[in-house]
Amino acid sequence: MSLSPLALSAALAAAVSAAPAPAVPEPTLKPGLSEADITPGIEGFLFTALMVAMTILVIRLMVRSVRRVQQRSPEAEAMLVERHQGHLPEEVRAGGEQLDGDAEDRLTRLQRTYPGYLQDPTPEPEAPDTGRD
Repeated sequence: MSLSPLALSAALAAAVSAAPAPAVPEPTLKPGLSEADITPGIEGFLFTALMVAMTILVIRLMVRSVRRVQQRSPEAEAMLVERHQGHLPEEVRAGGEQLDGDAEDRLTRLQRTYPGYLQDPTPEPEAPDTGRD
């Protein structure tokens, strides 16, 4: 028995529409309640939209101020160095550790300062305790 595609789709549609009703009934509201009593309505929507807009505004203002602080930071640092260390020679004022210094030198300096720093072997991880013995 050969069915045409149209007859097959009609048979499938009939099978789907004739599906049995679910055993669990659809949830309903408690007696005495209407949907207007439990939904936030237009006031809730407007309040939520206002909170979202205020959050976006605050985040944008914070990003702008952080960028401004990061931009002015080197200038402020130079001003503080000039104000409080102006009497010192330039090589002393520059001070600090160079960021591109050799890592081995840094490690030996830290090991001299803090004896035992990174000298113990890395402990092997243990299996987590499952509580079953």
